[in-house]
Amino acid sequence: MRKISDVSDSCECALGSSLSAIKQAHDQLHLLTGMDTTATVLASQIELCDALLVEISGIRSSLAKDLNYTRGAPQPGGQIGLNA
Repeated sequence: MRKISDVSDSCECALGSSLSAIKQAHDQLHLLTGMDTTATVLASQIELCDALLVEISGIRSSLAKDLNYTRGAPQPGGQIGLNA
């Protein structure tokens, strides 16, 4: 059985990794915005935006899973309980 703190720790680690990737992508995107617009620069900006979306989506999914785990899944009959 996993403890809530185990879920929280793994979520924090994944969150930290995602936030680091977002920061790196943001910094790179900021550097590209100062450059002349070329097909290569636009392609790089699109790739960075895609990376940002993937990380944000991952954070959302991780937080939703953590929330479901800590709140407990709905039980038949509409009652909420904790899963083991």
